[in-house]
Amino acid sequence: MIRYTLAAWLFVAVVALVIIGEIVPFFPRWLTGIIAWSACALLWSRLSRTQVRIVLALVAFGAAGVMWGMASGKTGLIQRALAQNIPLVGMLIAVSFLQLISTTRGADGTRLDTGRFALLRTLVGVHLFGAVINFSAVAIFADRLATRSRLTLEQAMGLSQAFIIGALWSPFYGAMAVALTAAPGASISRLMGMGIPLTVIALLLSWLTLSSRRFGHARGFVGYPVHFEALWVPAVLAIGVLTVHELKPAWSVLAVIAALAPLVTVATLLVREGNRAAASLYRLITVRLPEMGGEMSLFLAAGVLSAGMTGMIAALDLGVPFARFGGMEASVVLVVITLLAWVGFHPVIMVSVVGPWLAPLDPNPNLLAMTFLMTWGIGLVGCPMSNTMLAMQGRYQAPFRELLRENRAFSLKMTLLSVAALNLYARVAA
Repeated sequence: MIRYTLAAWLFVAVVALVIIGEIVPFFPRWLTGIIAWSACALLWSRLSRTQVRIVLALVAFGAAGVMWGMASGKTGLIQRALAQNIPLVGMLIAVSFLQLISTTRGADGTRLDTGRFALLRTLVGVHLFGAVINFSAVAIFADRLATRSRLTLEQAMGLSQAFIIGALWSPFYGAMAVALTAAPGASISRLMGMGIPLTVIALLLSWLTLSSRRFGHARGFVGYPVHFEALWVPAVLAIGVLTVHELKPAWSVLAVIAALAPLVTVATLLVREGNRAAASLYRLITVRLPEMGGEMSLFLAAGVLSAGMTGMIAALDLGVPFARFGGMEASVVLVVITLLAWVGFHPVIMVSVVGPWLAPLDPNPNLLAMTFLMTWGIGLVGCPMSNTMLAMQGRYQAPFRELLRENRAFSLKMTLLSVAALNLYARVAA
């Protein structure tokens, strides 16, 4: 439909304006917010009932907080509500372009392997591809593995755990964008340095669990035929982001990603497809981008809620529950948000609430950001309302209750390890 196509091109405009906003001083980011909301409004009919209820609830609570704060003399809240998560939205739209080049082409004709090594290749493969192209990697792997549209419990566990845990370090996840927004001053290289070791432990934990006696030593696990030579795209992007960030530390990491992802995609397509590159890009823009309306609406609504929380805290003069923000306090935040994620509250909502609340403590930005990354990567594994878990149930008919139970056991183990990591970092950084 025409309105869906218009919405898609408005999303493209959002990416461009996010990049321009980093170059042009005093660019009105709230204007980009209006464009993003306009695109989501055009796609409103494509949202599920659950998405509509969540977005409306977040906007209603956020708007109430904004009005309350304004009545108490707090200024700039409307602009903040419109602009809060705009860099995040622009980055996520830009990353979606990578689907055109970050695929495992040629795998369809390859025999599917079984056993512990096939399990390990699948875990590492979906993790590394997912670290760049997000849920699209899970869909590629799951579509190949599913027999008659069904995944086994072991396959669903492996794919969901290996993919979601990437939130601990990947700069291309929404988690990193949210964390950097909620903890200004955090270093992406420091966060990646903290998150990657934990991620390796998580992948090993998942592999050891699924290859244990309880799961038949993974003898019957059917894995994905990953071609690791295709991982040059994640490598190039990660190196590019870190290099630009070191050369231009004042530039937003989100804006850097928003610029690099389409550039790498277009350059690769021109080499691969030549004159057909434009047609591939057009199909992605007009077909794939409109599918992101629900996801983008959620992040925009979370931005409104964050602005509302800022206004409410200013109006009530609420005190923070801690006198300082150290390892113990970070652990409490991690455990509480993780448990709320198990109930169904997406971490992006809780971070939007907790971030402004803790700001008066002037917390160590890396400690705070890593805490938020952990709540995302660990909490969403056991969240029944996450996109990944819903897809496992609705699209691939995985045994949902068993999957949720096993993933929460994994989440609990990783929570304990993460608590130890947070306290260790807080002690070293003190």
